[in-house]
Amino acid sequence: MSAPTGTPDRITELAAELGRLGRRLDDMGSELLTLAAGPGHVPQPPDGPLYPGRPQYPGTQPYQGIQPYPGIQPYQGARAHPGVQPSPGAPQLPGPAPRPPRPARGRVLGAWVSSLSGARLLAWTGGAVTLLGVAMLLVLAASRGWFSPGARVGLGAVLGLALVGLAVRLHRKDSPVGAPALAGTGVAALYLDVAAATALYGFLPDVAGLALALLVAAGGIALADAWRSRLLAVGAVVGAAVLAPFVTDGFTPLLVALVLALQVAAAAAVVRRGWPTLVPVAAAWPALYGMVAAGTSWYDSTPAAIAASVAVLVVGVALAAPMAVRPATGQGAAAAVAVSALPTLTVGALLQGWRGAVLAAGAAVVLLGFSAWPAPAKAIRITALTAGAVALFQATMLVFDGAPQHAVLLGQGVVLAVLAAVLKARLPLLVGGVYGVVGVLLAVAEEVPPQALAAFPRWPFLAGAEIRTGALVAALGLSALILALAVAVLAAAGRTGVVRADSSTAGLWVPTGLVGLYGAAGLVLAAALLISPDRDGFLLGHAAVTVSWAVAALVLLARGISRAALRVTGLVLVGAAVAKLVLFDLTALDGLARVAAFLGAGLVLLAAGTRYAKVVAAAQEEPARAEETPSTPAGA
Repeated sequence: MSAPTGTPDRITELAAELGRLGRRLDDMGSELLTLAAGPGHVPQPPDGPLYPGRPQYPGTQPYQGIQPYPGIQPYQGARAHPGVQPSPGAPQLPGPAPRPPRPARGRVLGAWVSSLSGARLLAWTGGAVTLLGVAMLLVLAASRGWFSPGARVGLGAVLGLALVGLAVRLHRKDSPVGAPALAGTGVAALYLDVAAATALYGFLPDVAGLALALLVAAGGIALADAWRSRLLAVGAVVGAAVLAPFVTDGFTPLLVALVLALQVAAAAAVVRRGWPTLVPVAAAWPALYGMVAAGTSWYDSTPAAIAASVAVLVVGVALAAPMAVRPATGQGAAAAVAVSALPTLTVGALLQGWRGAVLAAGAAVVLLGFSAWPAPAKAIRITALTAGAVALFQATMLVFDGAPQHAVLLGQGVVLAVLAAVLKARLPLLVGGVYGVVGVLLAVAEEVPPQALAAFPRWPFLAGAEIRTGALVAALGLSALILALAVAVLAAAGRTGVVRADSSTAGLWVPTGLVGLYGAAGLVLAAALLISPDRDGFLLGHAAVTVSWAVAALVLLARGISRAALRVTGLVLVGAAVAKLVLFDLTALDGLARVAAFLGAGLVLLAAGTRYAKVVAAAQEEPARAEETPSTPAGA
């Protein structure tokens, strides 16, 4: 078959058009290379008359290049791509101006430490040495008899005022390095002078000395606020707090009150400026000195030690409240709340008995009440709740002993687990779980030991040949609490999403279920021994335990048709009942008890299987019937 007429001409025209397109692409490439190399570079075209060495197609005209559009300024050059090397001799175009480096986004404390370099570090080192000289003037001069006490206090005041005045003068002359260092040294010197006049020389009553120390500290913090110098505020607080024990004759309750004045004064600048570093720095010293003072002087002045510890707690929580609403100071406020409880807990542990328990319980009320306030950030509420839980735990351990102590711990765990289920909050569940674990371990070790449940007669249920009714009542109550704790924890964990009815969270709900089974076994066995305090009662009690597990499995399976968690729990309980039958009842029980256990459990499981199969079949038939039933026409 011959080709259609005109086909060679069409092919020739198409080839010519492709040739023109190729040359245009070559010209565009040359232009782009020229732009990349610079305005002084003239590209060398490829071969040919238009391009020597390339074939010319008939009817083509030489391409004249790309003409710029009117109003478009020619491009003045660009930075070459990293992989493109400019031609030799081409001028280098200036690139964009380099950006200033961004400041490192490190921690606030790290940035503050890194700022202490060069002249600033030298100035603050000089301030620290000067403060040591002031402390020596006030303390060493007293021990050596140099000058009179009034002269020592006067010299300290003159030196402090002179340093502050010189700092103000340098600040007016725009000295950002020397002025804060001199001011911080002067404020700390004045504070130490007031502390020595109050605690060391007795020139001022305690109340007046505390008021004057607060005034001095507030003046220094106000100066730091006016200069917007966080370094000045931190330096003044640290310098005064570190050397305060040397001028107050040791760690005393008065020392705690004096450093509390520093914390109160610093709070205003924290709230106003949002300086996060100043919050834990100011709160750490009252907590530290309060604990040390409690350990060294509580037996000499117990009321003063108690008052100082309570003051640290109340001031720390009260000052954390306004700081808690600012995001910048949230973490610092949380740390302040945590450390403010330490002196109270220390004094409570030293007092023992009801007095220590009342002190710890009061701290728990303050901290738990603060955690219930919805305004603070989550971190602060978590810290307050944790510290309050620790205080409540300490109060429980101090005031109770033996079975009552274990019962209270388990009861607290149950209450917190129920609260977590109602609020759908995980933190009360965590705290309640800790309380519950401690209570379960203590109860299992003393009141409901495994050996007493596995064999008869065993301590503590039996002493020789005599049944201990009180021990059985304690075991009954504690077993009921253990069972209630397991149920409450599982319910709360399910509502908060901690556990699910699958294998992914089996490591959590399986141990909790085993604890519940242990509590149920102790409950039934203790009740059986109370009814029949002999071996027959023990054997029948174990048979009742097995049957009760099977009955509970039947109830859970019946309720778990549409709820996977209950269904899985029921099946696990069936396995536990069968395992107990084979591993324990078959060897430990004898006679009628063994027969009752196997018959009772077998009949219950048989009924459970038959009923469960019918319920499952009915549940599966309902959707099928709904699909087969035709819909009724409208208006019929």
